[in-house]
Amino acid sequence: MSDTSFAGTAQRTFQQALIHELETNYGLLNSRRMLQLLADDVKRLADQFYPLAEHLQPGWVLFTGTKATGGKVRPGQTVADHQSVTIAWPLFTAEDLTQLTSRPITRAWLTEIIVQRMVRMIEYGWNHPAGPVLLTNSDLGWLFNLLQSTVSKLLTKARQQTGKPLLTVGYFFDQGLRPSHKAEVIACYEQGLDEVEIARQTQHSQSSVGVYLRDYQRVKALLTEGLPLERIAWLLNKQRSLVKAYAELAAQYSTPTPSHKTGETLEEPLQ
Repeated sequence: MSDTSFAGTAQRTFQQALIHELETNYGLLNSRRMLQLLADDVKRLADQFYPLAEHLQPGWVLFTGTKATGGKVRPGQTVADHQSVTIAWPLFTAEDLTQLTSRPITRAWLTEIIVQRMVRMIEYGWNHPAGPVLLTNSDLGWLFNLLQSTVSKLLTKARQQTGKPLLTVGYFFDQGLRPSHKAEVIACYEQGLDEVEIARQTQHSQSSVGVYLRDYQRVKALLTEGLPLERIAWLLNKQRSLVKAYAELAAQYSTPTPSHKTGETLEEPLQ
């Protein structure tokens, strides 16, 4: 894991949010250095006049996410270039404690609980009055003390179990691990929704949804014939990377093999 794995999480600060606001809505100063100094001074005053609240609900955590606004990212953009929102998140609840004390804790059982908690966190941010507020995979790694590779595996499992897209920053802004919009559409399709409902829920045009689904269905059909990805890409006149993305989605929603046991998903937390 590189030293920059959690860089996006560290960039979502009050100062960066203020700089983004000044640059976006006011075109102020035209100097990044002057904006940084101004943001630091405003942060100092905010801390002085508006100290943090003393109490949160037990098990909740104050954490900054990314507002789900705008479209696909431009080259060079980072998490800090999007609007940040700080809210309280239900990281651990009384129900979690009840689950953990209701039966002996096994590796498989603990994995299931963490998956449930991740789903709750993502959906809470998406439905928040100040949102939708999104988290990155690295955010979830920080919050659950897990490696990003483990977070990715657990999110894949959660999407397969729930049939929901469970949008993270990467999926919403079409950056990082792909596919994003495709995965959202296919998740709804595998849940049994029709094109009209998928278009409504994902806020895509019905024609775009139709293209995603037709490509996905064709790739799935050719995969069942045992054709390699290169051959499928040639037959469909599609890029191999696109075919590979659909193939991975098809594998995600296929029946798991015995080697993919729930208890083998969880890795050791960061020390």
